[in-house]
Amino acid sequence: MPENTDAMRDLLLPRATVVTPNLFEAWQLAQTGPIRTIDDMKEAAVRIHDLGAKNVMIKGGNKLNHEKAVDLLYDGKDFTLFESEKVQTSFTHGAGCTFASAITAQLAKGKTVPEALEVAKGFITEAIKHGFRLNEYVGPTAHLAYNKYAGGNRGE
Repeated sequence: MPENTDAMRDLLLPRATVVTPNLFEAWQLAQTGPIRTIDDMKEAAVRIHDLGAKNVMIKGGNKLNHEKAVDLLYDGKDFTLFESEKVQTSFTHGAGCTFASAITAQLAKGKTVPEALEVAKGFITEAIKHGFRLNEYVGPTAHLAYNKYAGGNRGE
């Protein structure tokens, strides 16, 4: 629905501290072509930033032809890559919302945007790694995995 994308561009992005589109969402917001490389991510991030978003974190996840799961932050000046191990699983329901919530929690604790993204990336990687089957169609991420398996809750 083009009107929804237009509303996001015009009304939401200028108010956002951090936006976290996946590759398809970034393509739609930036009005580029399909995003297949890190250079494509950079182009889309610049375009989304130019729409008013203060920080753009494009989630590449395991969709790029890269040995790691790669996300890209653009703050208007610099690009920062956030890499983690690629986890091959279909149990990723809610991963985007969980990632955004983890970022928000870290910002509320006073972390800088890069610090918040670093913690959130670790959190969601563990949550995806330990996701579980809910039924024959879907499985959610495991939100407690960070504390249980990665030594989380260290003041993060």
